[in-house]
Amino acid sequence: MDGQAVEFHCRLTSPFHTSRQKYANLAKCAPFIMGSTFRGAVLQYLIEAHCPEERLAELRGTGDPSEVNAYHVGCDLDCPVRPFFTEAERIWYSFAALPETAFGSATRIALSRRTGSVAEGAIFNVETVNPGTPFTFEIFLFGEAVELVDTVQEAVEAVGRWKGLGGYRSVGFGRFAVKGEPQVRDFFEARIAQEWAQWPSSSDGVVDIEFRTPLVLGESFSTGGMSQQEVAHWLAREIHQTALAVGDGEGSPPLIERVDFRIRPDFVGRFSYERGLRENRLVAWKESRMTLHLADGAQIDSEQLAIAAILGIGEWNRWGFGRFALVE
Repeated sequence: MDGQAVEFHCRLTSPFHTSRQKYANLAKCAPFIMGSTFRGAVLQYLIEAHCPEERLAELRGTGDPSEVNAYHVGCDLDCPVRPFFTEAERIWYSFAALPETAFGSATRIALSRRTGSVAEGAIFNVETVNPGTPFTFEIFLFGEAVELVDTVQEAVEAVGRWKGLGGYRSVGFGRFAVKGEPQVRDFFEARIAQEWAQWPSSSDGVVDIEFRTPLVLGESFSTGGMSQQEVAHWLAREIHQTALAVGDGEGSPPLIERVDFRIRPDFVGRFSYERGLRENRLVAWKESRMTLHLADGAQIDSEQLAIAAILGIGEWNRWGFGRFALVE
């Protein structure tokens, strides 16, 4: 499948607020802007810009995600929103890592929902990422979505200038500027070659990976645990499925015999535009590690592993979750 990677180099022009506000040390607990945040902002902008307002008002009133999906997939307008709702989504996102020096706080005054005025004594601080903070993220487009490269670039720039990301957007939080022209690269050549160049040499039959973004774990992890062999089967399947989702259908799952894993469990949430509610998942947090032991004589498919590393594995990987890198 044809694919392109669009890399955006940005700078915050106003504070960014993350919903993980209960933590005192955000530099340790939430050192990134989630890919699902970018996805939601771009999708909302495109829907508001291209979809008929009267029809959107009807859909908001139904609260039925299947009806929302069916409308966008079956819409006969020349609209860039459709690829966001197809069964095999063709637009993927990365997280944006934030430097540890980027965090501060802002003082806010709460409003009373009942009166619409300032609530008595309701002055509070919220953790923020400081204006001026640089960040970089990627959007990957495959299949029919490749034609939307210019549209997506325009949407990202408009979101940064007028809409913003994260919380408190109504008061100007989360605005950013795109620095220079976004870098557009052919995904299967330049982007994979770049990933390979960063990999350390690994021992025969052993591959060590470290997760750069939270990995969404399946129900088996929380309901009774999984053996090393079961984790190996799950991991091999996830790596293969990511490669199949954007590749040409060739290859087979890596022959992983067992997996040693050291994970940092946590929970993370996102707002689902399809379901109209917030979803929470058990995750292995950033810097969790896994050691893959291959079957005797087996060789890892480097291209397949690179695709999985770049695009992520597990649930929500299309929105930046489950990204990893090979480590010493």
